[in-house]
Amino acid sequence: MNHLVVCGINYHSAPIAIRERFCIPDSCVGHALEGLKHFRHIKESAILSTCNRTEVYAVVDDVAAGLREIQAFFQSVQSVNDHAVLKPNFRLLRDDVVLHLMRVASGLDSMVLGEGQIMSQVKAAHQTALEKRTSGPVLDMIFKLALTCGKRVRSETTMGKRAVSVSSAAVELARETLGPLKDKNTTIIGMGKMGQICAKHLLSENGKPVIVLNRSAARIDAFLQNKLNNRERLTTGFDYSERAAIAAQSDLVIVASGSKNFVLTRDELAKQRHESSPAQVIIDISVPRAVDPTVAELPGVELFVADDLSKIVGRNLAEREALVCEAETIVFEMMESFHNWERSQLVVPTITGLREKIEAIRLEQIAKNSGTPGMESDFSSKGDMESISRAIVNQILHHPTVHLKATKDYEILRQQAEALRKLFNLDPIASAGNTTSTNPGGHSANSSTGDKHKNGRHGHLSKS
Repeated sequence: MNHLVVCGINYHSAPIAIRERFCIPDSCVGHALEGLKHFRHIKESAILSTCNRTEVYAVVDDVAAGLREIQAFFQSVQSVNDHAVLKPNFRLLRDDVVLHLMRVASGLDSMVLGEGQIMSQVKAAHQTALEKRTSGPVLDMIFKLALTCGKRVRSETTMGKRAVSVSSAAVELARETLGPLKDKNTTIIGMGKMGQICAKHLLSENGKPVIVLNRSAARIDAFLQNKLNNRERLTTGFDYSERAAIAAQSDLVIVASGSKNFVLTRDELAKQRHESSPAQVIIDISVPRAVDPTVAELPGVELFVADDLSKIVGRNLAEREALVCEAETIVFEMMESFHNWERSQLVVPTITGLREKIEAIRLEQIAKNSGTPGMESDFSSKGDMESISRAIVNQILHHPTVHLKATKDYEILRQQAEALRKLFNLDPIASAGNTTSTNPGGHSANSSTGDKHKNGRHGHLSKS
């Protein structure tokens, strides 16, 4: 019996100082999945690692053992010695896993509600798991449904129109702190996707030049190929090694770097700053953090990190709740699609096996009796025998087929399918479904992995 689980850490359960210790760079996710293959109880796996979360989605054949193996995996990929303190503290089981992933892909579980980048991150996590062959039928299905759900939320609701990225929230935080930015000297360090979005937001309004710095000049050149508003305000050509000196003279510095090391340190900035240096705001949206936290101790420097974006997140609560309600309707519609797929993992193989069994009996009896004296007199032709026997088989199979398809309760359906397989001596349902279970109530496994969940799910996903 297989079970669906998710285990990890996210912004709900841990601050950035902890999350950054668990962060797995994009370039390392494939290697990490290879490591998960070696655990005995993990049958399928996928890793979603972003600035807000590092979560392992898995199909396991034993919940307690599988969660222990995922915890061991998290310890093995960390270079820290305080494993007793740093443990994955977010766990969900069964249907809750599917519901969580759909909400994540829809931007409903993002620190900044509706932010758009998460869709591409979920898609990349799915693609990497497929490439490394760690995603089987269950994870493949839930990731596909989650991505479809995310697309629907963005296209069918106002969520997509109101979506806010972490980058745009950073710019908004800068405005709240500094006032209008048009008269501020601004520097962006790091021109990945988040840095580029920051630059576009800052260029959208008239003002002073925006300096962009990146370790690789090629990425800046690629960004310049885009159609940009007020492109003439974009200032490039500085050497990356000048970042501390340039940052020290800026009113606003936004850092969106993927570096494993600090790109701005206290000592570097202290050497470049002097009494005439402007009071400045530094916003580090990198995970792991790319600005030395002690920079905040320098006179005239105000440092913000990703978690400080909660100021933006907490705004317009009533309006956001209305948007969430609209989007959640789609999420639960997609959950029903998942439940239909789960039921099909039991119904289709059982009906197919039953029909094949009875068909084999029918053909065997026709073959045995085709040469029996007197049989020809009962049937005008062999065709009559075929059609009459086939009609009898269809009549026999009609009621159990209709009844199985109409059964909505997964546990009852599983019991009925198993009963039919035993009565007709059919093979057990193959791990072909290798399905999982989830509890629609959305209960966190933090309470106990042994909690009893009423509805067993997945053509082999257990809900017990």
